[in-house]
Amino acid sequence: MRRDDHGCEHTDVLIDGAVPTGLVLAIALQQAGVKHVLIDKLARGQNARRAAVIRAHTLEVLDASQALAEGGLQ
Repeated sequence: MRRDDHGCEHTDVLIDGAVPTGLVLAIALQQAGVKHVLIDKLARGQNARRAAVIRAHTLEVLDASQALAEGGLQ
């Protein structure tokens, strides 16, 4: 985050919800160097699952993220 002349903090992207999709988006933005903030209505994590499944596209994004971290896509 950055502060403006008035001392207010600013970010480029606000992600609402620390569910699998929000977390994947946060990972992608972090890797791209985009300033972001991830918020959730819960003050801390919980032990119960919040999502019953992770969709195929989310798994593809996670695979691509891992491939980028390991040296790029082929």
